[in-house]
Amino acid sequence: MHLAGLPEIDLMPPAFSDGLHDWSRGDGTPESATYGDLAYVDARLAEDADFGTCLELRKTETIQRLRYMGEMPFRSGSYFEVSARIKPLRGPRGLARVAALAGGRTGRPVNERDCSGTVVGLDAFDRIYTVAAVFGGEPLPGVDVVWGNRVIYAHVGIDIIGPNGGVVRIENLNVRDVTAEITGNHRIMPGFNALDIPRLPVARGQEPGSEGEPGAELHAHRIVASN
Repeated sequence: MHLAGLPEIDLMPPAFSDGLHDWSRGDGTPESATYGDLAYVDARLAEDADFGTCLELRKTETIQRLRYMGEMPFRSGSYFEVSARIKPLRGPRGLARVAALAGGRTGRPVNERDCSGTVVGLDAFDRIYTVAAVFGGEPLPGVDVVWGNRVIYAHVGIDIIGPNGGVVRIENLNVRDVTAEITGNHRIMPGFNALDIPRLPVARGQEPGSEGEPGAELHAHRIVASN
């Protein structure tokens, strides 16, 4: 699909500090309950030495879902990565993964279920873990979740899995266009510019450099929203 000339779009969800009414406790659809509901007391904004203003969340459900309620557009031929950094604080330690609801032209889910990436164990308190998954239309190397042409938007986020009672902090959810990195084609989604600068590798697990792990930087395109 040729992307030139299409209207500009912004993939990045808002920061948690902007409020929690845009963040669903369900699948992200308009009718789902949000973490901004006054009756829900197990989610709050917190200040963290590593994350700054972030979301502190106590797990109360079998699968604790966090979904951005905005519809992130998905276009054939493009690939995007969703990632977040998570820090377990106390209570039972669980698992985390990137997950999303795939939406079709009718405004309803295509698969009637979430599509998720690799599960990461949150094994140690006060350690930063990264969950990440790449979504795309073809099963190319580096793609974690493959969607067909029926998918035109997504509600993206993360899941916390495991025993209830655990408390975690979550840095802002990040979404970036990785089409150039996956395909070698420097065509990117409209509204984003490719900056040829170093970035830390997105590990499926423990942050590089923690607990003695080497934290070598990788040189890659980083995608930022254009003005």
